[in-house]
Amino acid sequence: RMHRFLVVGAILLGILLAMLFANSRVDTYQAEAKVVINPTPVGSINTNLVTPNLDRERAVLESSQTAADAAVLLDFKDEPDALLSGVRVVFTLNSDVLNVSVSNTDPQVAADRANAFADAYVAKREGEAINFYQSIIDSAAVEIAALEEGLATLDAEALQFEVDRSALYGNPPADGSLDDQLRALNELVSNNRTEANTDRTRLNALTTASRDASSALASRSATASVIRRATAPGAPLGISRSLLMLAGGIVGLAAGIVVAFVVERLDTTARDDEDIALALGTTVIGGIPMLGFGQRSGPATLVMSSTNNAGRIAAAKEGFRRLRSALQFIERSEGVRSIIVTSASPSEGKSLTSANLAIAYAQAGSRVVLVSADMRRPTQETRFGIEPGGKGLSSYLGGDDELKAIEIPSIPNLWIMPAGTPPANPGELLGSDRFGSLIKEMLIDVDFVIIDTPPVLSTADATAAARHVDGVIVVVDTRKTETHDLLQVRADLERNGSRLLGAVMNRKRIKINRLFRKDRYTYYAPISE
Repeated sequence: RMHRFLVVGAILLGILLAMLFANSRVDTYQAEAKVVINPTPVGSINTNLVTPNLDRERAVLESSQTAADAAVLLDFKDEPDALLSGVRVVFTLNSDVLNVSVSNTDPQVAADRANAFADAYVAKREGEAINFYQSIIDSAAVEIAALEEGLATLDAEALQFEVDRSALYGNPPADGSLDDQLRALNELVSNNRTEANTDRTRLNALTTASRDASSALASRSATASVIRRATAPGAPLGISRSLLMLAGGIVGLAAGIVVAFVVERLDTTARDDEDIALALGTTVIGGIPMLGFGQRSGPATLVMSSTNNAGRIAAAKEGFRRLRSALQFIERSEGVRSIIVTSASPSEGKSLTSANLAIAYAQAGSRVVLVSADMRRPTQETRFGIEPGGKGLSSYLGGDDELKAIEIPSIPNLWIMPAGTPPANPGELLGSDRFGSLIKEMLIDVDFVIIDTPPVLSTADATAAARHVDGVIVVVDTRKTETHDLLQVRADLERNGSRLLGAVMNRKRIKINRLFRKDRYTYYAPISE
């Protein structure tokens, strides 16, 4: 939850990458036709039907010959083998159906090619079956004609044999060889009858085979047929764009969560009371929520003097009031009346905190002086509408006897001591006895002195000035300050003998006005006069 923007960014990045991938890929469409294969007489030694071998038929369907026939149907002008690209034929075991799938970037082209391959294969298989029966009929017709011609010749020879026998009996030979001639003639007649009987038997068989083939051809069932024609697919192959984007979002979410946990594990930022207390060796005495962009510079940072009581501003006001209460308790119990407000590094909220804390004290009736001791980069003057430069703290510490705190008319009980012209040696000036005397003189007329100094790790100004005050408050930016920096701050202050009163958490993560929360705080709304 703390790294929710990182997680959201990862989700958006995942969706963006999925969209880029979806837009860069070439959509491919797949159309499918189904062909059922029935037994065929092709390949048998008679007209008996043979069960088809699906592996062989699949190879035939994917062959160059089928591609050539499909090219004729499609009026395809290129090489027919180019049609084989994207063609895939599969079958299911214990099934007589071949699935003809064709992939192409054009859905209609894919459907047309799948149907062309299916039609070409069916036509080829049907043609083979018809040719098989017709070849039997044609072959039988040729042989029958030859046999009939041969029988006619044998019949003529048989008649001639009878004429020759009658002639022998009517005019026997004078040499007495009648019996021998009759015996030879009878043998020829017997051979003639045997050959004729054989030819008639063969003729009958061929006539029967031709008649059976003609009947089978007339009554045969289709050896293959298209049982489902391919249609143009409406969606491309693969994951749809919406699913890709959903998957990209899920992957981005997972990656974002992993990165968030890694960042959390490696993060050394002081984000909670335990981190700060462990590093600084003190307690957290206040917490200020993160302000909006409109309250981060100039007079708008003075939320304690603002009439706006909505949301973060109201929560910030309560934070400064609680900080004031904690310091007032320390003031009563330990006599603390002058404090330094500093931080480890620049831009961590120490000037904002010191200004609003001073206003909170003034609103409670305490007379308070806010000293703009960050003479290198003074910001309090801009907040309170004071002209920068001129005489101020730097000129007084440099030897000028004239010094006057500026009263803020809009905020009773509050005075500002401007930084003045930036000096060459601000650290030495803040560490001088003259600065300590100045604080003691101010405490004669006011109840509390708050000093805004430069960051501890940037300059030696804060540690130099700390020996003249009752205590130091360190402002910690929970989204920026590193724990090792706080360790260094602690070491520098302890080495100087400074007293660390506590820490203030700036930009503290809080929850206000969250729906369905039992601890929802509803007292931020202003009370009408």
